[in-house]
Amino acid sequence: MTSSITLPARLSGAVWGHLVGDALGVPYEFRTANRITDVVWRGHGTHDQPAGTWSDDGALMLALLDSLLQAPSEAGFDPEDQGRRSLAWRLHGTYAPGGKVFDIGIATGTALSAIARGVPAIDAGPSGERDCGNGSLMRILPLALVERSVSDDRLVEMAHLASRVTHGHPRCQVACALYSLVVRGLVRGAPDRDASLRDAQSGLRSVYLGPSLSGHRAALDELEAWTGRSGSGYVLDSFWSAWDAFAGADSYRDAVIRAI
Repeated sequence: MTSSITLPARLSGAVWGHLVGDALGVPYEFRTANRITDVVWRGHGTHDQPAGTWSDDGALMLALLDSLLQAPSEAGFDPEDQGRRSLAWRLHGTYAPGGKVFDIGIATGTALSAIARGVPAIDAGPSGERDCGNGSLMRILPLALVERSVSDDRLVEMAHLASRVTHGHPRCQVACALYSLVVRGLVRGAPDRDASLRDAQSGLRSVYLGPSLSGHRAALDELEAWTGRSGSGYVLDSFWSAWDAFAGADSYRDAVIRAI
């Protein structure tokens, strides 16, 4: 099916699909599944926002995309620029519909406050045991789309650094790295979803062979062993809940409804 769709259309479709899925889910955020009946395009709900309003996840995804496309540094990858654009979202509503910020994750808020104080962006994200939310995973999509031609080692390094802007724990970095490898495999034409996941896991484990990455290797072990699928904000659960929604769906519509 994808062979008949041009690459630019696939890349832009991924970005629009992220924003539409996010906006579809905003009214239902923080509700348990048994409190959700029909998923429909609507406004208000949890955050009392108009229909079509994406969340902080969509806004920070756009901030990362903007940075990758416009930052003056080599290849457009610049965590300091990513941090500045993310801070512009928090302070001025940049990338937010209507310029309004209506929610922010705890770790993200902590990190952006640190950046505002002058902390280097790659050191801003908190890294404690309780700082393993899904914030960096929710915005990492553009990395795999824009940097789809770099080596596994470089893409993983970029994913780690991009995560550290708001989420420094190795679990968050590893989830972002695996997600980026999966997406890139799909963009490159992986034969099916399961193959893209298997290849990404194998590639990531190869990157983590060195002794300096033993902490990330342990986090990958945790991620692969995780059996929860509750849709919680914990990054390992979020990764697999999202994967199951995607892998079990027959269409984009089905995938986003399953995720919500």
